[in-house]
This record gives sequence, structure tokens and C-alpha cells, in this order.
Amino acid sequence: MELIPYESREGRQIVLRHHNALVVRDQGSRRLQVRGLALSECPTCRRPLRSPSPERHFDGARAGPHHQQHDSFVDPEYFRMLQAGYPVEIDDRPPPPASPVRRLTQPALPSDIASSLGGSNGSNSAIDDAEFVSSTAAPQEGARIRTDAFSPNYFKRFFVEERELGRGGKGVVLLVRHEIDGCQLGHFACKRVPVGDDHAWLEKVLIEVELLAKLSHPNLVSYRHVWLEDVKLNRFGPSVACAFILQQYCNAGDLLKYIVGEQPKLSTKEQLKAQLRRRSKGAADIGADPLLPSLRKLGFDEIFSLFKDIVSGLTYLHSANYIHRDLKPSNCLLHLENGKLTCLISDFGEVQPSGATRKSTGTTGTISYCAPEVLQPGVDGRLGNFTAKSDVFSLGMILYFLCFGHLPYSNANSIDEELEDVDLLRAEIQSWRGFQQDGGIRQRRSDLPAQLYQLLKQMLSIEPAGRPTAADVLAAMNHESNGFSSGGGGATVAGRSTSPVTDLHHRRVQNLDSPMPPGTPIPDPTK
Repeated sequence: MELIPYESREGRQIVLRHHNALVVRDQGSRRLQVRGLALSECPTCRRPLRSPSPERHFDGARAGPHHQQHDSFVDPEYFRMLQAGYPVEIDDRPPPPASPVRRLTQPALPSDIASSLGGSNGSNSAIDDAEFVSSTAAPQEGARIRTDAFSPNYFKRFFVEERELGRGGKGVVLLVRHEIDGCQLGHFACKRVPVGDDHAWLEKVLIEVELLAKLSHPNLVSYRHVWLEDVKLNRFGPSVACAFILQQYCNAGDLLKYIVGEQPKLSTKEQLKAQLRRRSKGAADIGADPLLPSLRKLGFDEIFSLFKDIVSGLTYLHSANYIHRDLKPSNCLLHLENGKLTCLISDFGEVQPSGATRKSTGTTGTISYCAPEVLQPGVDGRLGNFTAKSDVFSLGMILYFLCFGHLPYSNANSIDEELEDVDLLRAEIQSWRGFQQDGGIRQRRSDLPAQLYQLLKQMLSIEPAGRPTAADVLAAMNHESNGFSSGGGGATVAGRSTSPVTDLHHRRVQNLDSPMPPGTPIPDPTK
């Protein structure tokens, strides 16, 4: 039997699907058609449209990109097509009664980012040598941004703001609804970041987003599009150049709030100190702290499922030669669909290529989940480099938090990082001896298997060489190996024998070894 490549009929390609609506690209006329999906067959190949089977979570891999068995699908180039399609024209001809059609003019796609910003091919050396976007505000100096790099009214034309999801030093994150001519085409999270008028900083932001937009994994939050607009942020101030970063929306909050719940703010520093003292003694079990009445205690099955999602996403990120650098529960978003909860890694503002040399001499943001070596200055005053192994340490701290609801540091505040004394916490992290499997901590969670404690000990090793890779952890959870061995021999890490971390999934209720875990709709990874 011979497989024949399939060509869609009439040169049409589905570039977006959301519940009862489709956006189809006609490659011949270079136009987009918005259709109501009151259809029983695919508009490109006339095959019947089936409902997704609860037993099969990744049928789309067999059926092709336009037959995704999820309610939603977005082509990676879709929002660029809209941006390139100004002005939007609605076809005035009456639509067919069974399938209303709206058409959008679509000229050629825009050129690369550098040319749109007015840069040259040889002007990126300074950007290549720089660290990726830091958590500091954009500098207000440098070459001015060209006016033709802006997309006026793109947000207003295609999106409706529903509510604010969060706010921080970098800007605000909005929940937006994508609409064209009244047709609702899905929800997205949109980060609006003031960039001022600095060409170099902006170009670095855009390059970062473009690189990350090429990553596609069910446990990584997808980047959809980035563009520039002038925005009047308040009634009396001037318009400010802002970067809009459109990404996948996760509807169930983040992992931190999932575990700690909506906690009341501590009213006094004395209450905070009392809580930290209880934590440092290790006497308070989950749910026993009167200041944390709603802390959720996760069972092993839920810990395994959520943690495997995070490990899967990080393994993919590392395989693409990127380091996250800021893994923590608040950067792990949750999405609930068809009764299944999936965890996705988000917030790639600190991501850097593997092997990049750290240039800063200070730390920004939280340090609670940082590996000790990245907080230790060298003889030149520079802090240690972030590596894949420092990501694994952060991953181990997330697992610790999933198991016990807090961190092993007396000066850490799992609920509100702003209340931490950074100097005291840094000193405690640097002097920490690593995870100790003493009887007290094992008694607090006697329901957890011994293999999980062994995994914690390895991931939270003080020495980076003593930690497994993310791929090692995933292989152990998939039961694809008998331990953390890099070859065919025994399981040896940093010259010492390690106990195999196996059979972690023998207590699972459902099989997690499917090609793609259930979760949010996944774009075709071949695109």
C-alpha cells in the first residue's frame, strides 16, 4: 500500500477553528473567509467532521492539520495574515443560506522583523550578545522606532477586552476575545508592555517572541503574535508605544493559586514572622496552619499528573536549546477542558539560549526557586550562569511545593514573594544542605512512594552534576528506563551510584503514556 500526499480541494486551508466558526484561507485569491461552522463536513476536503473521542487525545496527528479533533486550532501565521490584510473588506454579496461567508482581503505577508523596523541584516550582533528580556523596564534611549513598524487600531479592530488577568512591572495581561464582524473566534491572553521609543530593546523583544512562537508543545503556553501600537494608558497622559504579545489563554489560573487558594493578606509583619517560624520548624502539616486555611493537599495521582506536564514542557524546551530561568508555580498555568486539567509552562521573559553567558551582577525577581549556584558570585563579581541543570533544581523545588505546600526555607514566602527578605533568603539558599530524607518529612507524607523522595533528593542536589536532566526525569516517569543512566550501563550520576527511580506511575488511575497528554488545543507541530 502506498501513501499519497493529500492536497486540499480548491487550494483552501483552515487557519483557525473555534467551536462553531472557521477561518479558511483561499491560496489562489489570497483571501480569508470567515464561516459559521454549521457543517457536517470539512470545507477543504468534504470529509465528515467527527466529534472528539474521549479515548483518543491526539487523533489530529493522523488526520492532518485541518482535521484537528479539538474544538480550537490556530495556524501559527494566522494573526500575521490579519495584520497584513489591512484594510479589512467585508464581502457585500449575500452569503449562501447554509454557510454564511465573510471575506477579508489578504495581501502578501510582511517581511522579516528587522526590515519592518528599519534595521539591516548586519545590525543584530549587539542583540545576539545581549541577554534576553530582563524584568527591568525598557530603557528610554537608542534609535527611534520607525512609524511604519506600528499597526494602528489592530487591537481595536480584531479584539474585545473582557477583563484584566494580572498586572506587574512589565505591563498588564488582558483576557481578550477575538472577533471579526461579530463572529467570535476564541479567547486569548494579551500582554501589553510599554516599550517607550527604544529601537534596540524593542527589536530584542520581537526577536524573542518570534523565536518562541516556533515552539509548539501541549505543555508550553503558545505565543500567537506580537505587534506595536500607540496607546493612551491614562486619560491625561500622552500616547505611549506598546508591544502587544498575544498568547494562548489558560482558563484555570496558575499552580500557585490552585494550591494555596485565595489567601488573605497578612496584616502585620509579626504574623508573617510567626508563619515563617512555623514553616522553619516543619511541624505544621498541610492544612494545619491557621493562616493558610484553604491550602490544598494534593494526592499522589494529582502530583504525578501535574508534575509530568511540567517535566514534559521543560524537556521540550531544553531539547530546543532554551533555558527557562524562572520556573515557579505562578509561572505554571492550568487549563481545564473536557474535565481534564493540564499544566503549561508560561512566562518566557527570562528565557535564554543554552550556553549563553550571564552578564549581570545582580538578581531580579524571585529567588525562592533558584539553584544555589546562580546566586553565588565569582571572583569577578558576576553570578553563576543559568543552565539546564539550574532549571532542574527549580523543577525539584516545584515538586517539593506540590508535595508539601511550601518550600524548605524558613525565609521563603510561598504566597507573597514581595514580603520576603531577599538577603536573608539568599544566604539561606546558599547554605542549604540539600533535600534530607529524614523521618519527620517522610511521616508527614507517608502516602507518597519512596521513589518520589529519591527523585526529590536527586533533583535538589547541591551539585549541578548530581542532578538528572529533565529528559531523565521524564523517562523515569514514563517508565522508559530503569533509572537515570545515560548509556547502557548502571545508573551513575557524578561518579556515584544512584537508586533507580522507577515505577512512579504504577499507581496511576489512567495511562499517561499517550503521544500527547490531554489539554489545550495543539497547533500542528509540523508547521
